[in-house]
Amino acid sequence: MPDKIATWRSGAAYAAETIGTAIVRGIHPEGARLPLEAELAASLKVSRNTLREAIKLLAAKSLVEVAPRRGTIVLSRDQWNVLDEDVLNWSGPEVESDMGLMNELVRIRYLVEPAAAHDAAKCASPEQVAKIMAAYQDMVDQADESLANEAIYKRRVEVDVAFHFAVAEGSNNRFLLSITRTIIHAMRANFRALNREVKHYHGNLDNHGHVAEAIARRDPEVARQCMEDLIDRNRKDTHGLLGQAGDTDIRD
Repeated sequence: MPDKIATWRSGAAYAAETIGTAIVRGIHPEGARLPLEAELAASLKVSRNTLREAIKLLAAKSLVEVAPRRGTIVLSRDQWNVLDEDVLNWSGPEVESDMGLMNELVRIRYLVEPAAAHDAAKCASPEQVAKIMAAYQDMVDQADESLANEAIYKRRVEVDVAFHFAVAEGSNNRFLLSITRTIIHAMRANFRALNREVKHYHGNLDNHGHVAEAIARRDPEVARQCMEDLIDRNRKDTHGLLGQAGDTDIRD
């Protein structure tokens, strides 16, 4: 086990990541039984207690279930918590090109984010409006940066995510905010794919500004429409990036 795994808790996280990555990448296929506890613990160089904690972590993400007399069984993909940050990260770059998942993501974004922008224009405090405007300014500042290194690219993704979360917070609607927290990791995966190319980031930057300005003007209907325009551009860019012909508005 790597030296950085210094505690029992981190050991469980390491084991969960190793097993979870193998599951989401098909090394342990759906319906398969994981190796026996002693064998798996030995292969990971962790104690059996640590392995059991790791299995609990995976079960909480609905990747596996422990069945009496059957062992630990990999659940079917449609049962996995695909919006969990760890599951998305373990899936690797493949999740960014999963058009089915991206279409499902954009559907929920159409339902949630325009409503959040509408409510933010009505309900956001002056401090929350300032946070939204500052988040947009961070995006503008990053647009001028060269993607010469990985740190700048990651920063571009994070300021994009921060803008959308600031709008959700500004809605002062706990349900909208909770749903945004649920999908934000999938949004980050989508932004990682898009923001590698300058044209996608710059092409949707003005739409972010229009949302921020409408919220600042306290214009709920325009804020809603601008957020729909932003998501629509994201949808078209995602389809183009993945080589999909589908430019049909999936709201229809």
